[in-house]
Amino acid sequence: MDDRRWGFEEAEDWEYDESESQSSPVAEPDETLVGQDADQVVQVVVSPEATVIAVRLSPQWHQVVDSRQLHVSVLSAANAATTKALARSVEQTDRTAPAVPLQEVTEDESALTTQDVERLLDAVDAELGRFTARLSAIVDQPVQVRSSGGHVQGSAQRGHVLTLDIDGAWSGRARHTEIETELVEVLRGLHEASTPGDMAAGPSGNAISELMVLAADPQRLLRRLGMPAATDSNGER
Repeated sequence: MDDRRWGFEEAEDWEYDESESQSSPVAEPDETLVGQDADQVVQVVVSPEATVIAVRLSPQWHQVVDSRQLHVSVLSAANAATTKALARSVEQTDRTAPAVPLQEVTEDESALTTQDVERLLDAVDAELGRFTARLSAIVDQPVQVRSSGGHVQGSAQRGHVLTLDIDGAWSGRARHTEIETELVEVLRGLHEASTPGDMAAGPSGNAISELMVLAADPQRLLRRLGMPAATDSNGER
């Protein structure tokens, strides 16, 4: 993590008790990414998966940014952090993407009728339809989250924070640790509500798994369909 101090902060002000600043903490991963606004008054710390870990306000942020404009700085820092996480994810994808595991099944050689295949394809289509509907509900429309304290609210779509509203009167008088707590709650909630999470791995279901198993062994599939198996150049099946 980047532990550099900002140029205008005082060490004794910055090193406050972490227990005061963030409620409902998540376990901090070994690697974190930090997004920062242009004025360097806000840092948003995220995991490589873009889960919001912490929000940090410079103790002197009031001297740099009007409390009514704090939301602009937070929005900039939040999306900068998300962009870093996305870039890292793309960079790691080719090196770490695992092969899709197939369901463990016994070697079934029973005959498949046309009706069996049609039923399987209908079931696959239904599972894909349910998956698409669930995914669309998450990524194709903005979600909104409001803090339990009621002073911060925002909207996001596909992990990108679209809007952020902070009660200017409240932020002008509240302790910066209180502001950070509500910001973390909203930003973390927006990320969770606007990203697919486990659904990013793709559709799944009994019918989809069965179809994948069949497709993984074309020779057996042809036998079960009662069709002649393909031969190689040496005449072997």
